[in-house]
Amino acid sequence: MASDLRRRSLQILMDRVAAERYPSTSMLDRVEAAVVDRQTAEKYVGLLLDGVESARYPSPTMLDRIQGLIDALDRLGDTAG
Repeated sequence: MASDLRRRSLQILMDRVAAERYPSTSMLDRVEAAVVDRQTAEKYVGLLLDGVESARYPSPTMLDRIQGLIDALDRLGDTAG
């Protein structure tokens, strides 16, 4: 039951990140703390990249956050094959 609630909470937060033009640092930190698998992490980075792609002047802080997440995924290696 708790894991279902965790997944639901994470999905709500990720939906908010996708909908917000400037998601709060607190919201982003909460998503990152809740992500527990590579697939979700990649989906989350994709959401952030979508936001950067649509911004005329993307936030340097957001770009740093994205790069850090991509670097962390690289360090984990490709588990898909």
